[in-house]
Amino acid sequence: MTQNKNHSNTTILLSILVTLAGAAAVATAVARQAVAAEHAWMMMIAMMLLIAPLGVIKIPGIKARVVLGDMITFACAALFGPSAAVIAATFDGAVTSLKITKSPLTFCYNVATCAVSMTAATMTARAAFPRFGSTSERLPLSELVGAMGIFALCYFLISTALVASFIAARKRAPLWQFWRENFLWTSLSYLANAGFTVAAYELVGRFGFYIFFVGAAAMFLISLFYRTYFDKVETANSRAESMEELNYHTIEAMVAAIGAIGYGVKMNVRRVQHLALALGKEAGCSADEMKALRVAALFHDIGNVAAPQHMLEKSTMLTPEEFEKIKLHVGTGARLAEVIGFPYPVADIIKHHHERFDGTGYPNKLKGEEIPLPARVLAIVECYNALTMDHPFRPRLGCPDALKVMKDHSLSAFDPQLLARFMDLVTTADVEARRSQSSSIEIDEMQAEFLHYRQSCQAA
Repeated sequence: MTQNKNHSNTTILLSILVTLAGAAAVATAVARQAVAAEHAWMMMIAMMLLIAPLGVIKIPGIKARVVLGDMITFACAALFGPSAAVIAATFDGAVTSLKITKSPLTFCYNVATCAVSMTAATMTARAAFPRFGSTSERLPLSELVGAMGIFALCYFLISTALVASFIAARKRAPLWQFWRENFLWTSLSYLANAGFTVAAYELVGRFGFYIFFVGAAAMFLISLFYRTYFDKVETANSRAESMEELNYHTIEAMVAAIGAIGYGVKMNVRRVQHLALALGKEAGCSADEMKALRVAALFHDIGNVAAPQHMLEKSTMLTPEEFEKIKLHVGTGARLAEVIGFPYPVADIIKHHHERFDGTGYPNKLKGEEIPLPARVLAIVECYNALTMDHPFRPRLGCPDALKVMKDHSLSAFDPQLLARFMDLVTTADVEARRSQSSSIEIDEMQAEFLHYRQSCQAA
């Protein structure tokens, strides 16, 4: 299920198309079920309406929910066929969506997604097993297991694809990556619902439909258990995130302090970080790669603490011999990152952010996509930042001139596809980056404070 956010034109168009398809599915289901002789399905829908508001379980860390009402709708599909199942799924989607969104557009999309997914899943299962959902013939257990496997797979793929498409379009995130990270694991829930349905089908055959009242009580207790459990998990995750932020700010303060007393650590690391995260998101970096990029953007020059101070402060270009010594900073920085033990690949980014796309960089002369994606991202951002900063041996370049220099080195120094994306976003992103830098730790003030302290100690 999706929640309310600002909607783009893409999400609006997608919502209209899915809602129309859902409306057609529901209208067809109601027309067919209106003439059905069997009415036990109404009891199951009533039960689902009672369970659905109680059985919405929030999974910590993502926006999706697991709803126990799916168990009833799955059982409806096996016991009463496509039409009853579509109606049940529509009610389930409506009741659940009322609890998680106030947007009419999102509400209609969620309900339509349930109807469309159920229609496609039941029709696919019935195509493979014609007696699936028949009220006059019972399926043998072997056929039922096969039918429910197909049904659950189809329902999972279609419903999660539709929901992921809506959220990814709204967030402008890569669809496949977003679906894989946030929805793939929920396949276990759909398989569990399919298993419940197989058991329910067999129990109904032996004890009648009243067995569902016992099942409803059991599902209510399960929902209470999981809600309590996931609340504890969410609390633990919140504490872990707070500790992660504390560690991050500790690193930021350390880098700022080192930069304030020299050692060639750039004084506008927040700007570098903001641009790197913007390009990393556009490039499709994973969640762990984005966390690593956030730290590496601050930490990538930390290896300069081992470099001779006079080289870092030199007002002319370095000699080839001096440059060879300076090149060692990436290895030193990577080893420092390894010692700290970051749980994501910070060391790899630091080590390889001076590799070149044509294989002439350092330290390992990696070429093309052999260079880790976040390192390719940081290489572009660091170069842009360096070109647009003042140096003792040359003045800063404006944004257009800096981008022209970088474009001239596309394919040789930089990943051309990433550079093209960077050129599309940099104008807007750099405004935000400079604003972020202005609100960060004031390095100049820290530097003045450190120098004053050192001079006081020397005078004493």
